[in-house]
Amino acid sequence: MTFLYPSVLWGLGLLLIPILIHLFSFRRVVTVIFPSISFMEELKNETGNRRNLKHLLILCSRLLFMFFIVIAFAQPIVTDHLSPVDGTVIYIDNSRSMSGEVAAGQIGLNKALELSDDLVSRAAIDAKFQILTNHSPVALSWLSKEGALDKLAQVSLSDDPKSFPQIMQRASALSRTVSFFYLSDFQKSTIGSIEAPKEMDWQINLIKIPVDNVSNIYVDTAYMEVANIHDEQKNISVVLKNSGNKDRRAIQLKLISEQQLISTSSVDIKAGSKSVVILSFDEGYIKEGQMKMELVDYPVYFDNIFHMSLPAAKVNNIVHIHPTEDFTRAVEKVYGNETYFEYVRFKEEAVDYGKLQLADFVILDGFENIPQSFDAYKEHNDFLIIPPKDIQTASYQRFLSRSVYQVKDSLAIGLNIKDLNDPFFAGVFNTKEPDMGLPKAKRNLEVKGRVNVLVQNEFEKPYLGSIENNNHYIYFFASPLTKEFTNVTNHATFLPLMYKMSMAGNRYMHPLYYDLSKDYLSIATRDFDPSKKLRVLNGATEWIPNYQYVEGKLMLELPPFGLKAGHYEIINGNVLIKRMALNESRVESEMEGYTHSELAELDAKSQNIHWINVESTQNLSVNEGFADSTEDLFKIALILSLFFVLSEALLIRFL
Repeated sequence: MTFLYPSVLWGLGLLLIPILIHLFSFRRVVTVIFPSISFMEELKNETGNRRNLKHLLILCSRLLFMFFIVIAFAQPIVTDHLSPVDGTVIYIDNSRSMSGEVAAGQIGLNKALELSDDLVSRAAIDAKFQILTNHSPVALSWLSKEGALDKLAQVSLSDDPKSFPQIMQRASALSRTVSFFYLSDFQKSTIGSIEAPKEMDWQINLIKIPVDNVSNIYVDTAYMEVANIHDEQKNISVVLKNSGNKDRRAIQLKLISEQQLISTSSVDIKAGSKSVVILSFDEGYIKEGQMKMELVDYPVYFDNIFHMSLPAAKVNNIVHIHPTEDFTRAVEKVYGNETYFEYVRFKEEAVDYGKLQLADFVILDGFENIPQSFDAYKEHNDFLIIPPKDIQTASYQRFLSRSVYQVKDSLAIGLNIKDLNDPFFAGVFNTKEPDMGLPKAKRNLEVKGRVNVLVQNEFEKPYLGSIENNNHYIYFFASPLTKEFTNVTNHATFLPLMYKMSMAGNRYMHPLYYDLSKDYLSIATRDFDPSKKLRVLNGATEWIPNYQYVEGKLMLELPPFGLKAGHYEIINGNVLIKRMALNESRVESEMEGYTHSELAELDAKSQNIHWINVESTQNLSVNEGFADSTEDLFKIALILSLFFVLSEALLIRFL
């Protein structure tokens, strides 16, 4: 047994007072003269023995009364079954899910802090503590009661949830013998499995905070709908999920840019299910590509905002190369649209290889013999080959890495799409009819082997195909784009086909958002200069990242903590590389937690795990979890003290 307030035991010294009173009589002796009476000596002995017994019983009653009064106020605690500990570790789950309410006006984190504050306040004066949270560093020294209370006052919500194995690993840095308290809502998606470490002989006290998180709607993901060429508006598909156990109706979803409402929708979602909402918007209203989605959802609100960055639709660099003065002017008309393309044209002898190296899409137009100097760019660029009337098949075979034959179709034959469900054609047509009324063409080359045929003639011979090479594409037509061979350039499908060839393989269109829970971000860019400083900005916040740049991919290392969800700009020197949106992981939005029965089952199975039902008690105690046994011993000591003071009164009155 031990005491919460051992200093009170100094009061046991007061037991000397009744002993001294008993030993020394301070009453003056009065002599009474009376005549001699026989048998006086015998009477004296008899009454003296009775009086001594009475005095001893009264003394014992007084001593026991004072003893149990002192013991009661020293707060006795039975500790026979507990192992000696170095201190008490209080781990408070301050993840965002603890922002849910436990009562009107009180969130789960505040309830956990209230219980922790009570635990520390009721501890012995010389008790040692350590306060840990999800993002606080592990200190290797213990705190006094005052230090622990000060640290509790600094705890706030964090966006860095931890699993139970991670929690135990952090706490074990202090000592192998501690009293451990974990206060949490026990969200399954973040805490994972709960098991006591085998190498630690701890008493792990689990305290579930009853946060009201039974219903939550959140954005699971969002992605751009493939825009049809003829569409003026863009579409974003938003996947909403209801992670609670209640059906929800009329959930409002808003698309906002710079405080301006761009699009809105309302949706009903059943419990435990997902729903896809498509928001249409005019790209012109999106300021600097920055936008966010807002949900109107209560009581869980920490995941109601979802940031996005609109990817740029423009292909950065299109290079058109031709060997002679003649070139396909229809190509120039398509890619000369500055709204979507940055286009430059070179004759073969005047090629700017610096721009060629940075090109996203290269058009080789009218080459009888494809120069071997272009082979090195196949690993980094997408190509389109428009052949002339006569070709040197050996150069084409080398460049395409396929068997190439020159053919001579005598008649123009009707063309059709081989497979309208091919991802290449997504957004090109707004009909799925098999006969698109495509034009006619004569072929003068044929490519054999592994080729993805996009357009073929009526005899199923490829006219427009593609070859994948190291995650890049080489497209080719089977004839020149002149009137002698085809009328395809005058057909309505020519523009979308050319558009898709330049855009479908574009690896430099970044996603709508990135996840802050990842260790690295992969940013595709061709504009990076490693000799210049790289910064990431979010308003006044500046982050200098660790990075690696390899073949058009910039790998940024995310810091372990400190970054917040929002919009960021990647600056290389004074050049804006990308705008990107960062969001917190959606793992905390899954609100299912361990139930009381599941925690009670863990308690029954493990000797080291003790579940404390916060709803059936009020106060924490360092040694026993909640203070049930402490209060019981206090009451027993108090009752015994009252019993002995009553015994003293009865002895004085009747004995």
